[in-house]
Parts: sequence; C-alpha cells; structure tokens
Amino acid sequence: MKRTLAIALALMLALFALAGCGTDTDSGSSSNSGNSSNSGSSTTDSGSSTADSGTSTDSGTAANDGETVDLLVWGPQEDQEFLAVVAERFKAANPQNTYNFTFGVVKEDEVKSRLGEDITSGADVFRLPDDQMRDLVNSGSLYEITRNADNVKSRNAQSSVEGAILGGKLMGYPSAADNGYYLYYDKSVLSDEDVKTLDAILEKSAAAGKKLVYPITIGWVGYSWLLAQGTFEFDGDGKLTDCDFNNADGVAAIEAAVAMVAHSAFLNGDFDQVSSGLGDTVAAGVGGGWMADAIQEKLGDNYGVTKLPTATMGGKQVQLSSWAGGKIVGVNSHTQVPVHAMDFADFLTSEEMQQLAFEMRQTGPSNINVANSDALKGVPHLAALAYQAQFAQVQAKMSDPYWSPVEALMQEINAGLTGDVQSALNAVVEQLFLANG
Repeated sequence: MKRTLAIALALMLALFALAGCGTDTDSGSSSNSGNSSNSGSSTTDSGSSTADSGTSTDSGTAANDGETVDLLVWGPQEDQEFLAVVAERFKAANPQNTYNFTFGVVKEDEVKSRLGEDITSGADVFRLPDDQMRDLVNSGSLYEITRNADNVKSRNAQSSVEGAILGGKLMGYPSAADNGYYLYYDKSVLSDEDVKTLDAILEKSAAAGKKLVYPITIGWVGYSWLLAQGTFEFDGDGKLTDCDFNNADGVAAIEAAVAMVAHSAFLNGDFDQVSSGLGDTVAAGVGGGWMADAIQEKLGDNYGVTKLPTATMGGKQVQLSSWAGGKIVGVNSHTQVPVHAMDFADFLTSEEMQQLAFEMRQTGPSNINVANSDALKGVPHLAALAYQAQFAQVQAKMSDPYWSPVEALMQEINAGLTGDVQSALNAVVEQLFLANG
C-alpha cells in the first residue's frame, strides 16, 4: 500500500518521542473533521473593533509606532481565557502601540462559513482546521504570510508547515498538531490486550452488556476503514491524483465494516455518546483530544486511551487508519491592519504561546521545541495521538467535496448495505475524482 502522505506523520511521532506509550500506561475541518467546541456570545477585552472592508496589500514592512490598533479575534468558547491571556502578553511585549482586542466566540470549523457570509465583517485573526485551507485560499479569504515566514516554517514540524502552504505560499501559521482520533476505553471492562483488536473489543463489550461507539457515519471517522490499506494521494494544489479504494483490499475493508455494524455490541452514535456513555453503557469509543478531560475525570483509574485497533480484513489483521490534522491561525485578507494582524498571529503561535496553550488547554503543539518537552510525555491522549500517527494520513489537503462520497457509503453500511460492495466502491472512487472539479 502506498503511504506517501503518511510519511510526514512519522515526523509527528518523532516529535512526541512516545513510541510504545500505548495502553500499558493509560496512554493515548470541515464539519466532518471532528473538532468539537461550543459556540456562544463574544467577550470583550479593552475596546472594540471590526475588521473594516478593503483589499489587503503587501505588508512585509514594520508597523509604525504610536498607533492605536483594534483587532477582532475569533476562537471557540474553550479558548477564550487563553486568548485573553495571550492578548495581554502581546500588549505588554508591544508597548509602542495601543492594542484593543475584541474576541468573538466562533467554532474553528465554522470559520469558513462565517467568512463566506461577509468577509469584511470577519475577524482579523482566527484559527481553523487545516483541511479548510484550500477552500479559504481559493475564495481569496486568507492573507499570504509575508512577515517572519522563514522563522514560522523552521520552528514548526514539517507536516504542520505543509498544511499551511498552498501553491507554494505560506497562507497561515501552524498552531497545533492534535486534530486526530483514537480509542478511549474503560479498563474495568477491557484489558490493554483486549483493545488491540476489534474482534476482542466487540466480544468483551457484548459479554459485559456494553457497547463500542464507532461513529462511522461521520465521514472523518468513516474513512478509517478505506485508508487502512488504500491509496489516497493529492498533489500540491490539493487535487486527488491516486485512489484505489475499489480494489480487493477496499472490498475486504468494507466487508469488515459491514460485519462490525452487524455485531450486537456496535453503536454508531456520536462523540457525545462516547463521552457520556463510558463508565456506564459504553466500554470503548472513538474520539479525539477535546473529549479527554471529561472522560478521564469520569473513568478515573479505569481511564484508558490508545491507538485504534486492528480489524479482520480478508482473513488477516489490518491496523485501522485515521486522519491526522492540525490547526492553522489565519489572517483575513480584508483586514485593515495586516501588519498588526500578522504580528499578533505570529505571537499567538510562537513557542512560548504554544507552551501556554498546552499548559492551559493540553493542546498538542506543532512547535518542535514544545513537542519535544518532557511535559507532553505524561499526557495519555497525546501519547495515543502520537501512537496512532504511525497509521494516519495527513488531512491538510482534504476539503469538503472529498468527505461526502465516503460519508454516504458509511451511511449505507450503517443502514444495512444491500447492494454489491464492489459496485458501491466503484461509485465512491468515481465521485472522489469528480470532486476535483
């Protein structure tokens, strides 16, 4: 199986230096890309601002001193406290100007739609999943990073930098490398040995009268079956160039997914059902880092998290794959203060602020130095992320059109696939190439 895209993920694993930190130590977009955060009303810190309309120009030169600058910054509800702290530190580091910040509560996976509604009233600076980069660049929504670009590239992991570059241009600041999924489990039901295979998870869960929640109808998660042995490659402009999901390995993968859905212990569910059900009706479930705190608090000493299991495909055990993505901080192409917006975005994603983000939010950093720190090695879900990264595909080149065909197939499987598997996969591959436009 060709794994060209997955090569970059080996760098991520090396950064975390966590090989073997799986179950023995409790270790561990688009609308389909799994990142979860709560929306709400904005909170304001010293002053107010709007991103006035206008077309941005090259801004490689330094800002003038003595200016009063209004910056609107978007972020999810759970990042509001962190953003406020960063803003205060930025002001302290730049006393030559007066900065007034307004913070809008906007989910990261809603940034693209919000900018599409009215980019001129959008935030000057915002964070988004890296799989939204292509669409935002194509729509002219992102400002090319023209300040400190070489430093930005050198301080972050290569895979995260690749996710911020499109058409050879740096279009955002890498800020995190933790947008992936893996397996949470209840150690009172499943042993560290049990969670190595899907067969054992289903058998032991059924025996305990509990469920495995595997949200296959979320396209982001459903892809894990076809990526396990399939080739899925993009060029530098985000166009699909190679896909063999409809070969014999693809058929075996879908037959395995059908078998899982038919098992009495399977529950399609959603991420909320994983969080709420573990420790009660759920023995194991697939999810990501945004769920870690709640699950660990609920399970206590029975908290387990590790890579996805292997599944029986064509009579052999095959490791389930996943997507591994990150977060990008972007600058609005219509900002009236591009120099200041880039300076703040650069500060927000610096080594010091990524260290702060880890301390406050336990986010997985893209910064090389922070990722190599000893502190990260003791965080179970980040260990699971690094473990699963060996088997993941880079998500950065994905965009909305490529999610739908696989998501539709998984919905058919969940409902009870009645047609021919080969024909269904032929149709999926055809639709994926049509998504190139």
